[in-house]
Amino acid sequence: MKPYRHILVAVEADEEARRLLARAIELAQQFGAELTVLHVVEPMPLNINGDLGVMPMDLSNESIEQARRWLSPICAAAALEPARLRIELGSITHTILGTAKDLGVDLILIGHHRQRGLAALFSHTDQGVVSKARCDVLAVALTAPAATA
Repeated sequence: MKPYRHILVAVEADEEARRLLARAIELAQQFGAELTVLHVVEPMPLNINGDLGVMPMDLSNESIEQARRWLSPICAAAALEPARLRIELGSITHTILGTAKDLGVDLILIGHHRQRGLAALFSHTDQGVVSKARCDVLAVALTAPAATA
């Protein structure tokens, strides 16, 4: 098996980003690989008045800036160059896969939240990335498994 040369870690702007980024850094160091951190903001138009004639307000730019404010210090604390952080606007699965292709990554790391009940019936980003990626994908468990009886 060839060693990984470029790893893409897709993170959310939340506390789990620290754990996922730590795992990605560990793997990048083990393989001597380049590491890129990606956060995807889905477009969020908002129509405050609910009127059909009013153009919706787009909150995407504010979401991008909030993500940058949250993730930049985390990346800096991990000694990653600012250019290693990419914040993109788009569909999450499509953007992760497109970025991986554009950068020529050979491993994508994504967080996986175990789902129970009705939530387990719906499609999730991690499933979309795993099934459509042209490279290896590592889904890192971010929630503890449910206790078995």
